[in-house]
Amino acid sequence: MNCSVRRAIVVAAPFPLAWAGVVGVFTALGDRLPDRLATHFGTSGQADGFTGPGAFLSVVTALFLIPGAVAAGLAAGSRTPLGERRAMVAVGYGTPAQLGCVLALLLLANAEAGTAGPEGVEFPLWRLAASCAVAVAVGWLGWLLAGLDTARPAGSADPESGPRLPLAEGELASWTRAVGSPVLLGTGGVTAVLGGALAFAAGPAAGLPLAAIGSAVALFSGCRVTVDRRGLTVTARFAPRPRLRVSLERIEGALSREVRAAELGGWGYRSAAGRSGLVLRSGEALSLRLATGREFVVTVDDAATAAALLNTLAERGRTTAPGGRD
Repeated sequence: MNCSVRRAIVVAAPFPLAWAGVVGVFTALGDRLPDRLATHFGTSGQADGFTGPGAFLSVVTALFLIPGAVAAGLAAGSRTPLGERRAMVAVGYGTPAQLGCVLALLLLANAEAGTAGPEGVEFPLWRLAASCAVAVAVGWLGWLLAGLDTARPAGSADPESGPRLPLAEGELASWTRAVGSPVLLGTGGVTAVLGGALAFAAGPAAGLPLAAIGSAVALFSGCRVTVDRRGLTVTARFAPRPRLRVSLERIEGALSREVRAAELGGWGYRSAAGRSGLVLRSGEALSLRLATGREFVVTVDDAATAAALLNTLAERGRTTAPGGRD
C-alpha cells in the first residue's frame, strides 16, 4: 500500500465508520422508531422539530460520506506527512465520532418514547456530555495514528547559488501557478456541508451563518503565484484582492526548497524571526532572500522554475539600473 492511499484511509476512516454506526442503530431499532423522528430540541430538552426517517437517513449520509470523500481525496493528493497535521487529524476523528454518538442516542431516545410519540421524546444534556467524552477518546486515537506518519526533514540551500533561466536581451517571460490548501479547503467544505445540513434540519437561522463561513474559508483556500517583470505577485485564486507583491528591487536571490508549515507556525500568512511567508501546505516552496536579509517563502509547485526566472529578472534589473554593473 503506497503512502497516499494509507494517508487517505487513516484520515477518512472515521466518517464511514460513524455513518455505519448510525445506520446500524437505525436498523437495529427497526419498528420501535416512530413515523416522525424528533430531531431538534429546545433548551428544556423537549422535542420541537421533526423529520421523516427517509430524510433523516439522507441527511446522515450527506453529513458523513461527503466530508469523508473530500477528506480522502485531499489526503491522497497531499505530500504533507500526517505528523505535521496531528491536531487537524484529531479534530477530524473527534467530530464525526461526536456527531455519530449524538445521532445514535437521538434514535435511541425516539425508540424509548413509545406511545408518547415524537412529541414526548426528551434529550437531556448528559447525552451531549457523553458524546463529548467519545469525541475526546476517538480524537486521541486520531492523534496517535497521525504521529505514525512522520515529517520529512526540511531542505536548505544558498540563494547565492540559485538557478538562472536564460533569456535573450530584451526577451520577456512570466510564470504562474495556482496553489491551494487542502486543510483550509477541507475545513471550509466540511463546515459548509454541516451548516447546510443544520439549516435543513433546524432552520436557516441555525445553519446558514455556518455555511457562509465555511464557503468563505473554502473560497479563499487557494492563491495564484505569478513571477514577471514586476517581481513576485500573490493573489487570491478567485479574486484580485487581497494581493501581495514583492518587487524585483527587494529580491537578492531565489531558490526552491522544502518548507514545513510548522517552521512558520502553521498555515496562512505567517511571520517569524527573520522570515515570513504564505504557507498553504507543507512541501515545495519558493524562497526569496530579500534586501533586508529576511526570507520570504510561498508554497507552490514548480518553485524551481519560478526561482530561476526571478534570479534572471532580478539580476537583469540590477545590471540595467543607474549605477549598476555593465
